[in-house]
Amino acid sequence: MYKNILTAVDGSAHGAAVLDAAASLAKLTGGRVHVIHIRASEIIAAGLTGGTVVPVEETTAGRQVLDEALARLRADGITADGEVDEGMRHDLAAILVERAEALGSDLIAVGPGHYSGISGLLHTSVSQGVARTSPVSVLLVHDAA
Repeated sequence: MYKNILTAVDGSAHGAAVLDAAASLAKLTGGRVHVIHIRASEIIAAGLTGGTVVPVEETTAGRQVLDEALARLRADGITADGEVDEGMRHDLAAILVERAEALGSDLIAVGPGHYSGISGLLHTSVSQGVARTSPVSVLLVHDAA
């Protein structure tokens, strides 16, 4: 069944729940997990002259999220590797689907987006975008948080 799982993590409690679910599946199937953390950027003050692209988090924070996820999986005896990618916030779903295809993943595990207020109006749900466009199975993991 699922032997090559792409797992998106963001350092939140929801990301930890996604990682737990992917770990459980990998243990059951003997599969491997490829962890991805995407450092999102946004365009600020867009106008006639363009805009300024601003990263949402620092490079070291993204690497720390990835390293912690990999350590957790490997401590459970799961074969795991990973990467930190960069992309525009509105492209996150497409990046995940593209990476899954490039890696030959048979499952993408993601958590639900939790934008609220004005952010909810401005940003599309990454998990919905992945579910709509992925050619492979998608596991949407909810957390009690």
